[in-house]
Amino acid sequence: MNDFWDAASAIATTGATAVALWFGWHEVKMRRKDETDRQAAQARLVVSGIDGNRGEVVNHSSEPLLELRIIRADAEIDGQTGVAVRWSEEDQRIFRNVAAGQSHHLELLEQGWGPLLDPVHGYEVGPDMGITPYNATNHRLTIQFMDVAGLRWQRVGLEPPTRILGEFADPAPNPE
Repeated sequence: MNDFWDAASAIATTGATAVALWFGWHEVKMRRKDETDRQAAQARLVVSGIDGNRGEVVNHSSEPLLELRIIRADAEIDGQTGVAVRWSEEDQRIFRNVAAGQSHHLELLEQGWGPLLDPVHGYEVGPDMGITPYNATNHRLTIQFMDVAGLRWQRVGLEPPTRILGEFADPAPNPE
């Protein structure tokens, strides 16, 4: 009978240890998540978008950005990213000390994309002119910035920001 209680005690001790280890692991995981959320608080408030022929980046946070880079502008066609958008060569794309509430703009250039076809009948209805082809969707800017804590971030359109552990990328050259 003693062997039974020894085995039961060993099983209970092992189970209690496993539960304690799981709680410890879970606590570490939750603290890490909270720290990541805290670090990304300012990064989530830096928003970019394209409206018409203008790209815009706004620092909606209450803290300055130490550096901001507009890396590229693009769009999707049929779910595939890669339609590069052109911008004015005179526009600056690297900014230092962007104040809280400040915005920066990028003038986007219209260009010809070939004939505009009627989507139902397939015949030409005029030239396809714009910053992207008529059927492009998800127009977005890719930006990189350094927050007030010195952390580097990248944000593509309205996707959540991601940490950059290395150096910033140089802004992409204007597409041909």
